[in-house]
Amino acid sequence: MLENILPPKREADEKALPHVLHYDPWLAARDDGFVALADYIFGKLPRPIITEGRKTRADAEERRKLCLKTLAANLVKAALSPSQYVGVAVPLMNEKLTRYDRRDFNADVLRLVIEEARQAGLVNVEKAIFKERRTLVIPTPYFRQLVDEYRVSIADLHQLEGRETVELWAGSRRSGRKSPVDYEDCEEAHELRSQMARINKALNCADIRLNGQQTGPIQLVRKFRIDKPQDAHVFDRHGRLYGGFWEDLPKDKRYLLTIDGEPVADLDFASMFIQLAYCRQGVAPAKGDLYAIPGLEGHRKTVKSLMVSLFFRDKVARRLPSGTKEALPEGWNMERFKAAATTLHPAIATLFDTNVGFELMALESEILVGTLTELTTRGVPALPMHDGIMVAVSQKELAIRVMNDVSARVVARPLAVAEKPLEMPAPNNSPLWRSRAAL
Repeated sequence: MLENILPPKREADEKALPHVLHYDPWLAARDDGFVALADYIFGKLPRPIITEGRKTRADAEERRKLCLKTLAANLVKAALSPSQYVGVAVPLMNEKLTRYDRRDFNADVLRLVIEEARQAGLVNVEKAIFKERRTLVIPTPYFRQLVDEYRVSIADLHQLEGRETVELWAGSRRSGRKSPVDYEDCEEAHELRSQMARINKALNCADIRLNGQQTGPIQLVRKFRIDKPQDAHVFDRHGRLYGGFWEDLPKDKRYLLTIDGEPVADLDFASMFIQLAYCRQGVAPAKGDLYAIPGLEGHRKTVKSLMVSLFFRDKVARRLPSGTKEALPEGWNMERFKAAATTLHPAIATLFDTNVGFELMALESEILVGTLTELTTRGVPALPMHDGIMVAVSQKELAIRVMNDVSARVVARPLAVAEKPLEMPAPNNSPLWRSRAAL
């Protein structure tokens, strides 16, 4: 049997893992081909061992079959998505059911069905590694062959109603451990959920493709954070959107994205986190690159990471975060970096080491969600990227105006927006590359 495992401890660990699809218990398919495929697979699974002379309970069989259909839908998405997932990362812990869980089957049933699918040659299973990754379920060539034979496509998939799109998590950034909070409904949660419904509907009504291929249903969720489960259940920290396949897409692959047949424009709020810190202090920053610390020219990426980290500390920072010391020139340590950052940004230096980062994230997400909902009312789908969006190129100017207007409404001044050039490989004769190059 498969072992249970905690979710990954740190975000950095997730990024180091193979490109995986995170298991979605609300993913389903309704096409006749998929139903026939699921029925065929179910017939191939080994039968559960029961006491001799007893019959299999009908409700238990129904739970197994429903679980198998959900697992199969996830495997189909992993197998057919142009995002090229290695497999499906599946959480298999036995925990108390919350508002985030389906109630019609549990982890025990899922664990059983995965093992049966492995025995039937439909999947390979890589066991979870403690504090690093969840169990990875990989569709085999045999499973892919069946998908092809039954003519199942990614367009057959859809999201069931009922998935919670407003999540509240408890945990500190320092420990890296966090747990879901089963909060009670309130007026604010209803409004946040309504915003997410409008955003998800707009995205699923649009034709969003990667390299000309369909990408399947989209279900974004908004995640908020508190320190401890017993703290007040409020939605004023963090608030970023997650769940879009494009969020993990390498920068040199974004040119392959299209929205309703058009290439995308990648729009970014310039130096947004530092800008938000200045807005909080009621001061406008000096013009120029806000990450341009003298002596660290050519190290902008590391400077940006270190600057942001200063807002996520609840005590005086004395050491550089792991991996950053090697990226800096010789002689730089945290004391020297903080002194240089304070000299460059005296107006916001009092926010360093105050753990204000999640509050700044909440401002960032409020601006982003406001931008998405405003564009939605104008019939313009947009792909969120935490501190920016991607829209069809024909909607670029409108999107920039909306980003300016919404940021002015939230933080009392419009934040500058920059278009990031799409990185493309060397020229070739493919029609896809030629269509991008002609823009």
